[in-house]
Amino acid sequence: MTGKDSFRMTLTPEQKDQVREVTGKDVDVIELSVEELEERIAPLTRRGLRERYPL
Repeated sequence: MTGKDSFRMTLTPEQKDQVREVTGKDVDVIELSVEELEERIAPLTRRGLRERYPL
């Protein structure tokens, strides 16, 4: 997943250690789609509410 519809964050050594402790995986970069990022930043947006509570 690359391009303008994604968000890519390079982790600091401290963040890498935290991820390793929680997941057991070695990760240098976290990459999210714009939609995934929006869900994490503002989970109660209109889109998020529709996904959680469909009519």
